[in-house]
Amino acid sequence: MDQPVQPFQTDDCFEVVVIGGGVNGTASLRELSRAGYSTLLVEAEDLASGASGRSSRMLHCGLRYFETANPIRDFLGNPQRFLSALSMARDAMEARTELALDEDVATRAIELLFPAWTDGPFPRWQISSGLRLLGLIGPKDPPLDRHVRNAKETRQHPIGRHLRDQDKLTGMVSFREYLFSAPERLCIDNALEAEAHGAEICLQTRAEIRAKDADGRWRVALEDSVSGKTREVRAHSVLNMAGTWSDGVGDFGKRLICGTKGAHIIIRLPDGYADRGIATLHRGGHPFYGLPMGDDRFYFGPTETLYEGDARDVRVDNEDIDFLLGEANHLLPGLGLKRSHVEQCWAGVRPLTSDPRYPMGARARTIHDLAPQGFDNVLAMTGGPLMSHRSAGRLMLKEIRQRIGAPRDAARSGQRRDTNGAASTDPAIKAIKHEHAFDLNGVLSKRTGSTWTALADPATAAQAAYKIAPLLCWDEARTDNEISQFLARQAQEFGLPSEAVSIRNISES
Repeated sequence: MDQPVQPFQTDDCFEVVVIGGGVNGTASLRELSRAGYSTLLVEAEDLASGASGRSSRMLHCGLRYFETANPIRDFLGNPQRFLSALSMARDAMEARTELALDEDVATRAIELLFPAWTDGPFPRWQISSGLRLLGLIGPKDPPLDRHVRNAKETRQHPIGRHLRDQDKLTGMVSFREYLFSAPERLCIDNALEAEAHGAEICLQTRAEIRAKDADGRWRVALEDSVSGKTREVRAHSVLNMAGTWSDGVGDFGKRLICGTKGAHIIIRLPDGYADRGIATLHRGGHPFYGLPMGDDRFYFGPTETLYEGDARDVRVDNEDIDFLLGEANHLLPGLGLKRSHVEQCWAGVRPLTSDPRYPMGARARTIHDLAPQGFDNVLAMTGGPLMSHRSAGRLMLKEIRQRIGAPRDAARSGQRRDTNGAASTDPAIKAIKHEHAFDLNGVLSKRTGSTWTALADPATAAQAAYKIAPLLCWDEARTDNEISQFLARQAQEFGLPSEAVSIRNISES
């Protein structure tokens, strides 16, 4: 962004500018606008374009924070590690309660199974004890529904009968877990609620923090990525919530982000897997899940590899598929999974905290006060998981209050204007008119979620494109080009690498 920008106008002054339209950015925007602050959200692409729309879709209870090979030795020898695990687990349980019981958030309960073997990563007692501890430190509703099965019961279970090393099974512990039906909607609904409370939303717009004026306000340069037009706004405070792109928002003099790639594959499985999932560690020592998509489709993942490139370019490659299939077959050899069984895949980049002590990034949510780098009242957040986005928003609201005080117009707090967001019943039309969609991908992948149900064929894409074309002033040539671009993008982001073969279902073994 080297060209000069247009001078700012009076209405281009905000109390807070939020950079990044992921789940933590939109959650912060929601809390700030509801509290009465004048806010602007700037997103380089579309809402939920980064990790928020490419996650493992889990609203987990926090059991994973207690995962260690020797809990007695590791936690007693390092009390701080135990206290950190306890704090993150408590936060996870509170988030689980808040979101699972919210009727406006699309979640569904599943039975998550954690098997145990004599040579497994965790004994059955450890899994059961971890769940007992979660029940003590977290809210009681919704219940964990912990259930312990012995080896015989495990081998008779619809999933247990496909597990590896049947002779080494010691049992299985199951509990109630939750999945997000549409993580992208969290970002979109957060942004829409913020807009209803007065927030301004700028998509397809790059942001760069420039300089601070004599009155202490920051100049933020904006560039429309479509038209190339520039604009400059001012803000008392700036929240850098750009996820994996946080380091490019300004010249901070330190690295904020360490990205790791998480890939997943989608496979059809027998009926007994409906509303059931399985959790363990893969042979590399990282969490590995098999989770239901809501029909007879099931997804395995994630991978955990360092990713240095642009997160926009992340794709599932053949190595990822081979790894995930290998681990799935190691865990469930009774299914006999093959490359031909893989229907779809996706990958994202986790925006973890850069820390020399952790080559793969630190997972704990971190708020970076960038004042020591010369950026007073500029904050960045790294490492915040999808499930804790609401607490992240509340935390950023608290930070803003401490730094710039109460909003100028405190009377705006809690006020909501009618945005007529429900005026259109057709999901595609509603996405364009009321939900800031600007292309076919925004409609089919981000707002209606149809791409996650099944890859859109050319006829489906064309039907949607010609429905929204009049609203976006597309002529026939532009509409056909949008269809082609969407199908190519869908193939890259959700399709299989070129070596994949034809799709078929897995029959009950």
